[in-house]
Amino acid sequence: MKYPIGIQTFEEIITGGYSYVDKTELIYKLIDSGKYYFLSRPRRFGKSLLTTTLEAYFQGRKELFKGLAMERLEKDWVEYPTFHLDFSGASYTAPEIINNKMEAYFSKWEEVYGKNPVEVGFENRFPGLLQRAFEKTGRKSVILIDEYDKPLTDAIGNYDLQEYYRGILQGVYGVLKNADKNIRFAFLTGVTRYGQLGIFSAANNPKDLSMSDEYATICGITENELHAYFDDEVQLFADKYSVSKSDMYAMLKRKYDGYHFTERSEDVYNPFSLLNALSDKKLLNYWFATGTPSYLAKILKKKSFDLSGLSNGIDASAISMASFGNGEENIIAALYQSGYLTIKAYDAFVDSYRLGFPNEEVADGFVKYLLVDYMCKGMDEYDADFIKLKRLISSDDRDGFMTQIQLIMSQVPFESNEPKLIEANFRNMLYLMIRSTGHKVSVEHPVLGGRIDVFFETEKYVYIIECKRDQSAQEALAQIDEKKYAKKISSADKHLVKIGVNFSTEERNLTEWAVG
Repeated sequence: MKYPIGIQTFEEIITGGYSYVDKTELIYKLIDSGKYYFLSRPRRFGKSLLTTTLEAYFQGRKELFKGLAMERLEKDWVEYPTFHLDFSGASYTAPEIINNKMEAYFSKWEEVYGKNPVEVGFENRFPGLLQRAFEKTGRKSVILIDEYDKPLTDAIGNYDLQEYYRGILQGVYGVLKNADKNIRFAFLTGVTRYGQLGIFSAANNPKDLSMSDEYATICGITENELHAYFDDEVQLFADKYSVSKSDMYAMLKRKYDGYHFTERSEDVYNPFSLLNALSDKKLLNYWFATGTPSYLAKILKKKSFDLSGLSNGIDASAISMASFGNGEENIIAALYQSGYLTIKAYDAFVDSYRLGFPNEEVADGFVKYLLVDYMCKGMDEYDADFIKLKRLISSDDRDGFMTQIQLIMSQVPFESNEPKLIEANFRNMLYLMIRSTGHKVSVEHPVLGGRIDVFFETEKYVYIIECKRDQSAQEALAQIDEKKYAKKISSADKHLVKIGVNFSTEERNLTEWAVG
């Protein structure tokens, strides 16, 4: 079987004989039921493939849909003028980058439909193009914009540059309103929804499909699709690992499945990771290996955000999940829309969603990614430190693993001078370090009458760690006894270990610990 690894163009997948999961029945339904649409999905989740499938359909490329649901459903196959603007594939670090990108598209289109020298600026050239396209073909145009938000996201932290991009994009997207009479269909994709920046204020706001039950599986691969299209490949995978086919399905599910884009949607696999795994017959973190948006770490380090909550689950409203703002106010929206959190449950009574990591790849990869960013070191540079930490924890060398934590912490460049933010970043680093060793960690672990700062278990031991800032390790240890935390923890046959820790804001490291 040929897997379309790195191929995001529908035409190339079909003509190249690559495997394609047929989404064209949903696409036909989408086209037949409306005019303006927007879809938010994480990176590498099939947005570009969906956009180029729409492009092929509106170009009347019937031959590409042979054997697919669209061949049966569509009878007319009309060719429309199609304007496809793709913002991916560039890093928007300066104003001229977006100008050059758009100029290349507009110049190409004007070679086909003509140019009016009176039209100055992209916001004026675009409506003129649509008018001339209608005059030349007698048909309305189709507008497809892929990764509409890429310039804005790349400019997070640079207010002036982001405002510049916002002005340009707002003018271009305003064509959805100003040239409505010449538009047959418009579809925009992106990772983030910049609701507070007014990008579409000058436009006919497109219908947002991001949390639509009807189109929840239009991108990604469902469990049924995995069985229908790749069953033989899963068997080969199982044979390589010397496990049953049902066990291999379960392993793939734990590793790559678990995305839910509405409260009622079925599970969706990350298509990029799943197809790579099936191709290589290896269970690796493929999605994370392609890179992670740098803005996420910037946001997390600027806020006193408890990272352990990501493992335990976070409650959020639909509003907080929907609007990304300027990228710095809403951590939950940033994590959800980027694919690091997904819907795990829904409480209709209070209209609240429970969010958590979708699968093992994201849970493990997110920890490693943040460690790299917090430490400002490459993964290969810190591997030895964390392998040693894992061995020390596994062997119950308490002083040894605390010394190792101190050593690792000494390499962390704490950027803030605000004591509370330094303390929050210290707790997050402590969580990340222990979590990276494969142990499930709870920070601010709730018990009757209080909260344990750090709680985790190994095969033989249960650890309770209490942290103090600019006090003493003995005071921290005494609090564990005073609050009777040990009696409130069900440790079964495991031994309970109490550790008091003092963290110095001046030295930006733990300075002492006491074991009880």
